[in-house]
Amino acid sequence: MYERKEARNHIWIFPLIAAILATIAILFPTAKFSSGGVTWDWWMWNLTIMGVIGYESLSLMVSELDFIILSTITTCVVLLSAVNLFILSIKTKKRNLDTKNFILSSIISAALLIGIMMYYSFAMSTAFYNGATIEGTPFPPGFRFWLVFSPGLGLFLPFISAILSFVGVGLFRSYSNRRDDTIPPKMDTINKYIPYSKQMRSLNFCPECGHKNRLTGANFCVKCGFKFIKI
Repeated sequence: MYERKEARNHIWIFPLIAAILATIAILFPTAKFSSGGVTWDWWMWNLTIMGVIGYESLSLMVSELDFIILSTITTCVVLLSAVNLFILSIKTKKRNLDTKNFILSSIISAALLIGIMMYYSFAMSTAFYNGATIEGTPFPPGFRFWLVFSPGLGLFLPFISAILSFVGVGLFRSYSNRRDDTIPPKMDTINKYIPYSKQMRSLNFCPECGHKNRLTGANFCVKCGFKFIKI
């Protein structure tokens, strides 16, 4: 008996890559400025590095309360989403997650990543526009942060991570709705093909993951969400 290895078995890779990208985002600047030999990089967790050609770069953590609160919330949410995606990937690979929970966890993580980065972008703009003082350097009200600073990789990666999470959801749903394979051409006593999934259903086992289902009339496997063929 031959059984095609479903592509859905590799869906766990999508939340894994999404988790890695979300984690890496913390290591890259969210905003960058470069002009006239002056550079200024800003990380979501409140680290800033300012440099001037011919002088040593200055690294510091912004101590203003507004920026501390903003950076703490943003970093915690990104890390939380990354951890959730890592756990989701592991559970999916081990087939310890059904379709509903996979979709729910992926959407929650993606929504958190998109929401927090939009909040971060808006809050940074608002903080500077209302007037801010960064380590003794005043920025007058009306300063437009995102017209001076360019978005960095740390701002884009969470959005890419969220997109991968949604792609994983779409593929998971697609493969969950597909019919199972049949065994290679082999005739029984009444000269008909024997559906592989029907053989397994008679034993109350899922043909996808092997889990024993109590209800023989179930449409889906309670463990992996595989859709049974009705014959």
